[in-house]
Amino acid sequence: MYGLKSMLKVFRNIVIFFICLILLLSIIYPQLLNEIAGRVYSSLSRTTYFRDSSFDKYTKGDQNIYFLGTVHSMSLNSKNFSYLNLKAVIENLKPDLLLIESRPDQLANNNFADGPIEMLYSHLTALNCGIPVKGVDWWTPDRGEPNSTNAERDEHINRNILKEVAGHKKVLILMGKTHLKIERPKLQAAGYNLSSFSKIEKDNLFKVKDNRLLYPKGMNYYIQKRISYEKSCIGTVYKTDIWNNQAKIIIKELEEFSKVIKKTGEIQ
Repeated sequence: MYGLKSMLKVFRNIVIFFICLILLLSIIYPQLLNEIAGRVYSSLSRTTYFRDSSFDKYTKGDQNIYFLGTVHSMSLNSKNFSYLNLKAVIENLKPDLLLIESRPDQLANNNFADGPIEMLYSHLTALNCGIPVKGVDWWTPDRGEPNSTNAERDEHINRNILKEVAGHKKVLILMGKTHLKIERPKLQAAGYNLSSFSKIEKDNLFKVKDNRLLYPKGMNYYIQKRISYEKSCIGTVYKTDIWNNQAKIIIKELEEFSKVIKKTGEIQ
């Protein structure tokens, strides 16, 4: 008994020491504490908490709309929230329709890589499952800036969503997490109720059944088409330096990504 009390006393003193040390450091080096807090927050943002908080469910009558916010920096094997999780949601949910952050006119022209890369991955995955895909994004280079949104774009996206979901009972929407937040009040204003969506339900949808780190067939083909499209837009569709420079950045990133696809491989 005496030995146990001694151990507890030592443990208590160690805890008190570290608490005092942290408090002292926060006073002497406040920037250090901020950096530590930032690293902790950054780590947490990559956990399943962030993934779950970016997944909404809406209901209206017998219609269910699932809206999953993606991260444009995600990859095939990113921790906790990867392309494999997107594939899992599509396969486990089995929606009647998939809506993605791509422009309808570009999809109609067979430019399936329009928009963030995870949209192409999800598009091809859905097609392999026999699920129809529609684009709901909107932007034009003379009415905005690259990598940004505005009220006009947001309104067009909302109209496209409401138009495409009509007549479907179960719809999955994949867009960047910023659009998820912007669309919440807009969908509610259109009569869709933000419904209870438990962690268990979400975990079941995110559950990966096929762990193969491979891209869907056709991934590199459509990346090459997007590269050709961006090259054709420089100095024509894109008339300002900011858009032309953005196109050059995109081309470089896509060329690097094409190498990754070739090295990793596609599902045959």
